[in-house]
Amino acid sequence: MGKIICLYGLPACGKTTQAEKINEEFELIQFGMGDRLRDEIASGSTLGQKIKNYVDAGTLISDDLMKQVIENVSDKMNEKGIIFDGFPRMISQAKMLEEICSKINKDIDYFFYLKVSPDEAVRRIKARASLTGRSDDMDPQAIKNRMGVFENESKILLDYYQNKGKLVEIDGEKSIEDVYSEIRKYLA
Repeated sequence: MGKIICLYGLPACGKTTQAEKINEEFELIQFGMGDRLRDEIASGSTLGQKIKNYVDAGTLISDDLMKQVIENVSDKMNEKGIIFDGFPRMISQAKMLEEICSKINKDIDYFFYLKVSPDEAVRRIKARASLTGRSDDMDPQAIKNRMGVFENESKILLDYYQNKGKLVEIDGEKSIEDVYSEIRKYLA
């Protein structure tokens, strides 16, 4: 089994962009939590309907719903590994991921924190909204909620991975290529 890595940071810090670059070069499976949630919502499933309320409000989904979203993730892992884009976001989710990893006798290799300022994140969210029309990027209250949730949970989660020796902090305000170059040092 290959590497298991997580990309973490404020909304629009570049997690998905970097996950795509990692996937392209190293062929790790990309597990984008935001995309998974939006796909589940679009499916119209009962789970998707429950998730939609959280996403529209800009709040984290409950652990019970999150467990349903990720329960089969180990089936999706390939021999080269997996990139978790936007997961975990809180300690309870980190522990869920550890449970999944322990079932396949693996551990998270790196928890990359792409650090950007709140002002830069909001600027990027607005730019992305003009391109994609994502509803959660267009609602000022949802954006404020997402930023607040991150602020409340980030210190605890960053400390958690720091204590495990897994945290790698990267300046997410650098160019896409410079950020990728920093990440790549750990994966090559």
